[in-house]
Amino acid sequence: MIFNNDAIKKELSGLLDTSRQARRHHLIFLLKIALAMFLILCFAGFAIGIGFVRGAIDAAPSLDILDVQPQGYASQIYDADGNLMQTLVMEGSNREEVSFDQLPDDLVNAFIAIEDSRFYEHNGIDLKGILRAAYVGITNGRFSEGASTITQQLIKNNVLQGGYETSMADKLRRKIQEQFLAVKLEDQLDSKETILEYYLNTINLGGNCLGVQTAAHRYFGKNVWELTLSECTVLAATTSNPSRYNPLTHPKENAVRRKIVLEKMYEQNFITYDQKNDALDDDVYSRIQTVDNATSGSTVFSYFTDAVYNQVCDDLQSKLGYSASQAYKLLYSGGLQIYSTMDPSIQAIVDEEINNADNYISSTGSRLLEYSLNYALTVCHADGSESTYTENDLISYFQSEKKQATFANIYASKEDIYRSVREFKASLLISGDSVTNETITPILEPQESVVVMNQSNGQVAAISGGRGEKEGSLTLNRALHCHRQPGSASMIISTFAPAIDSCGATLASTYYDAPYSSGNQQVLNWWGNPYLGYNNIRQAITYSMNVIGARCLTSLVSDSTAYDYLELFGLGDANVFESTASLASASQSYTVTNEMLTAAFASIANDGIYQKPTYYTKVLDRQGNILLESVPSQTRIIKSSSAALLTNAMEDVISSDSSYYYQYGITPTGKLCQVDSMTLAGKSGTTTSGSDVWFIGYSPYYTCGIWSGYDDSKVLSNGTEYHKTIWQKIMARIHTDLDNKDFVFTDELESAKICSKSGLLAVDGVCNSSSSNACVYTEYFAPGTAPTSYCDRHYALRICTESGKSATKYCPGDSVVQRVYLHIDDNDLSSGTTTDSDYLAPSNLQSCDIHTGDSTR
Repeated sequence: MIFNNDAIKKELSGLLDTSRQARRHHLIFLLKIALAMFLILCFAGFAIGIGFVRGAIDAAPSLDILDVQPQGYASQIYDADGNLMQTLVMEGSNREEVSFDQLPDDLVNAFIAIEDSRFYEHNGIDLKGILRAAYVGITNGRFSEGASTITQQLIKNNVLQGGYETSMADKLRRKIQEQFLAVKLEDQLDSKETILEYYLNTINLGGNCLGVQTAAHRYFGKNVWELTLSECTVLAATTSNPSRYNPLTHPKENAVRRKIVLEKMYEQNFITYDQKNDALDDDVYSRIQTVDNATSGSTVFSYFTDAVYNQVCDDLQSKLGYSASQAYKLLYSGGLQIYSTMDPSIQAIVDEEINNADNYISSTGSRLLEYSLNYALTVCHADGSESTYTENDLISYFQSEKKQATFANIYASKEDIYRSVREFKASLLISGDSVTNETITPILEPQESVVVMNQSNGQVAAISGGRGEKEGSLTLNRALHCHRQPGSASMIISTFAPAIDSCGATLASTYYDAPYSSGNQQVLNWWGNPYLGYNNIRQAITYSMNVIGARCLTSLVSDSTAYDYLELFGLGDANVFESTASLASASQSYTVTNEMLTAAFASIANDGIYQKPTYYTKVLDRQGNILLESVPSQTRIIKSSSAALLTNAMEDVISSDSSYYYQYGITPTGKLCQVDSMTLAGKSGTTTSGSDVWFIGYSPYYTCGIWSGYDDSKVLSNGTEYHKTIWQKIMARIHTDLDNKDFVFTDELESAKICSKSGLLAVDGVCNSSSSNACVYTEYFAPGTAPTSYCDRHYALRICTESGKSATKYCPGDSVVQRVYLHIDDNDLSSGTTTDSDYLAPSNLQSCDIHTGDSTR
């Protein structure tokens, strides 16, 4: 076959068309495969996506409304007038809850404008917001706008604790869960306002301010419902980045975002143009700095707050079964409302008088102002070891190394403290040593504590645990923690209360004041000499006669009875008592706190009914339910008549006036405590060593106990009366606007004219003779206990003035006088000379030998 050119070209063209067709088919086949693969991948991706979403939803936590509600609320303590006195707070738990109706419209609108403008329109997810954020991200190449609704943010913060994911998958999973739960939450709640309430109580607003109420207090010093538009927008500007936009630490950054908030509020018709400009012109950040300066001071608990905290913590454990850690967590993060018994006006009076330096004046007129030292030193040595030292090491150094045997931890000034510390520290440090810690705390001396109780209900109205600035929370409270010897104040409790209440004694019962010892212990009166002979229980109380108290205790009140009454009055375990005589004298071997002794005397003021001191009335949980309620536990410990008699006698401690005792320099021990136009009763107490001084007294309204002394029990050598002046000033100010009234007791008392030397009915013309050394007065008795016999201590003799001997019938009438003498029992007579000794009849008194029947005479 012969081919020409055209034929050849035609053949070649056919072959080429076949090749193109084959390639086309191949390409189409590949495209089909690619499309199939793409469809398969899309389907697989969709399936995987669906699975991922379903897995995220299935793994989402169950939604409980309680989980959505904010947690970690600060607990608040209120005084008796309802004023906030302390907030108990720890990191992450300082929320102060407010309801939606307490939130100002400007605050709600500011947050909606900047965080979720369609909040009232969406169902938990803002699809328009999501599309807007996606569009901005795609067009700008940077996804900078968020699309989370307020509902989602609430879910994120309270349910999912989001924001800490480390991978994109985790973030995507959390976002899916967040949106799913947001829709579910809005479906469950019937109110958008509830979501806003939870949200605004949850959000972090910088400076550890959780919730808008806490932030309002922190930045503006006011409640959230008192905020202005300008202040509301400061808070709204903070929430997106609490650290970056903190209005206190970064006011300029906050101001930039705050301007955006105001613009959005204006665009969304929440405010007018003028309102926007007025807010922008407001110098709000200067106010924030001012408030911060005013509120950045000490957060140290007061002594009263310490007491409230400890009592509530104890009651949570003892009454509700909480563990110690559970009680602590609830107190600091449970949002409790604790209503204390503190009377703010009385507390202010106590604080002022306790810390008034002019009240501490010695008997010589000088100011009592010294210091003790709390010291801690840690030294790191060259070899890496450490040594610690305290004030005890410093004292030992000066006593042994410096040969100053009398060196004590008492200094005339702070300069003396620092001088001693420098010398001590220099003696320790060698080459290579370094100080890693040193704490020098000067403490004012002498110290003081005060407790004021309402005896009718056991509620403590005020308390002071020490003089000077309090250095820390839950620290030493001298009113509650320091056990000191009560001195003769305890005679009322250990001796005279049981003597009258159950041992048959009366206020008129007499004992002999003369040199007296029990075992190896000599009992002394506070004035020393003279001894005053026969005196009764009333006089022993009035003039704090230790010998009378000791004799009454040892001769009438048994050991076990005394111990029983001390325990009834809340003064501790009988096992700590060393000897019976010490209970009634000023050298007690047992100790009490001010709170204990004040409560004991308050029970006498309260008709003989003891009530444990209480520092709170009720504790509410965050929902307002009563968690604890302090119901007074009343226990009758002595009869009403006994309480009335003791009170009546203790009135004389403050108001009695007896010239007989004055001649010996002996006065009622509470004279300095008198308050004009107010009925008072009380008892002083001073230890034999003179290191502890007390006065515990009461009006018909309040019982007040004061203690003073050095922390290290140094003797109060420069006067022991200043504490009574402080007591008087406190009580005078407390009762300024209160009507005077008498003490009221349920039992009516009987009265009788009594001879104080015998405790029996007075013999007119004998017991009240000027020569008898007797005191005839009206005494009160419990019904049926008044004496029925007459004085057997005094007796009258007819004396002839010419012979000085017993008159006979022959002595002329103008030479005979009646003289009254005092009979002293032989046992008492042998114990020593007293003022009664001068009233004894002459020994071996004989009949007159001048006038006889013999006419020659």
